[in-house]
Amino acid sequence: MRSFFTSILALACLTAFGQGFIDSLDYSSYDPVAQAEIAMIQDKFTQVSNPFVAVYLGSEFHDYFYFPFQSEDGMVFDFANQNNNLGDLPFSEADGQWEGSPGRHLVGRKFLLEWEYQRSHILCCEGQNNMYPAMLPRIKSIKLLENL
Repeated sequence: MRSFFTSILALACLTAFGQGFIDSLDYSSYDPVAQAEIAMIQDKFTQVSNPFVAVYLGSEFHDYFYFPFQSEDGMVFDFANQNNNLGDLPFSEADGQWEGSPGRHLVGRKFLLEWEYQRSHILCCEGQNNMYPAMLPRIKSIKLLENL
């Protein structure tokens, strides 16, 4: 009984302090392109700190919606279609495409992004807009960096 409670406590600590990532979804029945995209997104986030500094590249809508940020080492992270916590910042769906968009002045600015995994979905494949549930990173908090 004691080892059971120790195991529960260890799991809670790993989750609470961001040291563990538990993805319990089974992607084996997904389209291979969707499987590859989910794996690529998750792998990319194993290579970035939390939080990290990134430049907002500007949201766009083409075949899918894009909400991209570029880290200081040049990696691009797309937070589209996630339940992002954007605070009071006026991001919109066309900041990278339309001069009059509410968030246009944020394009090219640096932000401190804190992220976490949450059950969400990706849209795939080749413009089909098929939804696939997945554990994906979302913006937990975002702060505009004025002097960096």
